[in-house]
Amino acid sequence: MEIIRARHSGFCFGVNRAIDMAFSEAEKKERKGRLFTCGYLIHNKDVVKRLESMGVTMIGSLDEAEEGDTVIVRSHGEPREFYEKAAAKGIHLIDTTCVFVKKIHDIVLKAHEEGVPVVVIGDREHQEVKATNGWCGYSAHVIGNEAEAEAEAVSLKGSRPMIVCQTTIKEELLKDVLNVFDSAGIDYDIHNTICNATRERQESCAELAAQVDAMIVIGDEHSSN
Repeated sequence: MEIIRARHSGFCFGVNRAIDMAFSEAEKKERKGRLFTCGYLIHNKDVVKRLESMGVTMIGSLDEAEEGDTVIVRSHGEPREFYEKAAAKGIHLIDTTCVFVKKIHDIVLKAHEEGVPVVVIGDREHQEVKATNGWCGYSAHVIGNEAEAEAEAVSLKGSRPMIVCQTTIKEELLKDVLNVFDSAGIDYDIHNTICNATRERQESCAELAAQVDAMIVIGDEHSSN
């Protein structure tokens, strides 16, 4: 039996960075308060279990932390008020938000402050999208399929929205949404923020699938990648 490995695989830069930062913090010998992650650091149960074995507890919100505690911000990011609340409560943050996700936050914040409608193409239930929406006052038009694009196109008629993408969506979804907007005559500014690592892994999967009889994907079922 021949085993072929895809050209691109493994954790992306952002996830590797988050893991390195989290384990580095967990290994520190002296700390005044407790150490938490808020939600899943990354969508990988094995990594979460390793952190738990090192004394890192996962909480659901900052309400479970107190002054002097340290909270590791997950790689998918958090909304703006998360940081404001942490500062107000005296909670120290270790921010592992992916730098590419943080760039999206900056884009939508600027657009929101300038009064420009924001469109986020992605899964509205995904933490990255929820966090991004929190940087434009939760005013984003979140689109996850063609039907939603057609519905949002009606309300966006006559405006010039700024479009960003969840970093892990398929390129086809972006194309489908833009086709709907083009057909509706909507002008827009587009920031294609799909991560290069995501593109590379999707392309590698397609290439590999065409060469083999069976294909195995190793990873967590909750990961959008």
